[in-house]
Amino acid sequence: MSKDPPEKGFRPESGFTTLKADSPVMNSSAEKQHKAFLTVIRSGGRDLGKHITVEKSVVVGRDPSCDLPLLDRIVSWRHCRITPLGGEVYIIEDMNSTNGTHVDGGIVKTPRALREGEKIFLGNSVIRFSIADEMELGFQDLVSQLVTTDELTGLPSKRAFDDSLDYSLCCAGPQRQPLSILMMDLDNVKKINDAHGHLFGAHIIGETGRLIARELNRIGQACRFGGDEFTAFLCGYDKKNALAVAERIRAAVETAGFEKDTVRLQTTISIGVASFPEDGENVRQIVAAADEALYRAKGQGKNRVST
Repeated sequence: MSKDPPEKGFRPESGFTTLKADSPVMNSSAEKQHKAFLTVIRSGGRDLGKHITVEKSVVVGRDPSCDLPLLDRIVSWRHCRITPLGGEVYIIEDMNSTNGTHVDGGIVKTPRALREGEKIFLGNSVIRFSIADEMELGFQDLVSQLVTTDELTGLPSKRAFDDSLDYSLCCAGPQRQPLSILMMDLDNVKKINDAHGHLFGAHIIGETGRLIARELNRIGQACRFGGDEFTAFLCGYDKKNALAVAERIRAAVETAGFEKDTVRLQTTISIGVASFPEDGENVRQIVAAADEALYRAKGQGKNRVST
């Protein structure tokens, strides 16, 4: 009886090996350490993709000091807690929240165990509870970074920035606490692109974004608005104090002395400043006022701050 010919391209001597079920390679996945983590899977865009591993007790709420802070005004200040008990056992408890904590449709009245894949509903947000290995956690880190971070500058993405700004203005509004917005535009990136190429222009945009982040440190948040434009907001800063911060950024950019491939790159930045409540009651009005101030700075010769 003749045997069927081997498949075209198949060579028995090529080193292909069939793994046995009890081989170390087949069992390696079972030996991987698994961890529990929480991922925000619905939030109206505000916190989408945020996640945290549950290696100790994790508190979720609007309080910025929470382990998983949410920009959801219906969520309580400290809403619920997830605690590991060992052996992949995790419990969730409500922390006397205003609107309650629900897990897959049932309200959490007393501490209860969480199961893999269950969804936690609080306010307008939904958080998925999962148990996975380091590879899955690495994937979650990557997804979160892609959603929330501008790759060129390392600043928050515009979507994440807009959500934070909306939330911050809503918090400032009732108490009429000041909040200022900076609109910023690099002055001569086109000349750099024309002289050295777009990679050099991209380099100076990226470095400027990192410089702005350092200058703001913990007093504000910035993002790349588009191209070579940036925007930032400062909670608790009236126009006078915001102008001082803007001037620091302007001076830092002017004196930075960027360099790529031994080519020294010089740029400056123009900045417009507007503030709540004097320049507007909502984000659109304040941004428009800051944009008009930026055009004035450009029209007055660039490399300056204007209101």
